[in-house]
Amino acid sequence: MARRRFLGSGVHALRGLLLLLLLRLPVTPGTTCPTPISVEHADIRVKSYTLNSRERYVCNSGFKRKAGTSSLTECVLNKTTNTAHWTTPSLKCINASSYSSRETTVIISTSVTLSVVFVVSALVTCIKLRRIFQPTAVEIENLEAMPMTRGSSSREEDHRNY
Repeated sequence: MARRRFLGSGVHALRGLLLLLLLRLPVTPGTTCPTPISVEHADIRVKSYTLNSRERYVCNSGFKRKAGTSSLTECVLNKTTNTAHWTTPSLKCINASSYSSRETTVIISTSVTLSVVFVVSALVTCIKLRRIFQPTAVEIENLEAMPMTRGSSSREEDHRNY
């Protein structure tokens, strides 16, 4: 009995599949896409409106494509409605001058950072050199113990010279 149910359900499934295939609307030969949607600060020149054709948007003068976005669109068929349409591009066109000012800011901040690093390393080097060439406390004590004159007072030498 279980076997009959299995065979019966398979026949019903096959009938349902055939019915879906017969009811499915055929693609009309020569189906084309409508005009693509407009994208802010971009233009598109469509060479072909046929199914599976691919086109690219181009940002207007003074604008650049934002990194990570795509200018590609494709004419595809919506199988549910049997209509052709263009895919939605993720393109974002940004002001080229604001893009270059960000780039300039990065360059300036990098050069300032490098300048600060250079100045700090120069100061550290100077401090280390002063410690190397500065006499130690023992040397200073020995210098203080040595007399600066040859045994006579500076007043006597002054009287002799004048």
